[in-house]
Amino acid sequence: MAHRMQTDGVDTEAEIIARRPRLRVRLGGSEHVVEASPSAGERFSIRVDGVRYEGWRCVAGDDLQVRVNGHTYTVHFVRRQHAAGGAAGQEEIRASMPGVVVAVHAAAGQGVRTGDKLLTLESMKLQMTIVAAHEAVVAQVHVTRERVFERGALLVSFARQELAGT
Repeated sequence: MAHRMQTDGVDTEAEIIARRPRLRVRLGGSEHVVEASPSAGERFSIRVDGVRYEGWRCVAGDDLQVRVNGHTYTVHFVRRQHAAGGAAGQEEIRASMPGVVVAVHAAAGQGVRTGDKLLTLESMKLQMTIVAAHEAVVAQVHVTRERVFERGALLVSFARQELAGT
């Protein structure tokens, strides 16, 4: 089954073609052989078509921030749409690693759309922007600028609902 995603705003599809004897994936129209090494925490080492890459990753909602070769990439996994009744409910964003808040871009009561900036964080000398994974109204921002937080800390909570007039 193919999964839709956006990498820095560019739509593409990713699909696992084979798991054995080696993992083969299709990204867009290109096939790649992927070998991942066991990693500790957010650090990773991966080989794609024989070329080794090392970096850091951070998951926030449906987004994945990846830092490789001095560049940071944002991968947004596009969820399949559910029935209208499935849009309600409380959701939250928690820290996947310790860090410090560099900037707060959202406030309680603010309506946000998919991709809108919520927070800018810094962890292990890597700055990343946390964005909304779906349309919502921010219920509460639980951190302030320059606040230090630990892994698992509650950063933002919001009530998922469709924005009126959008």
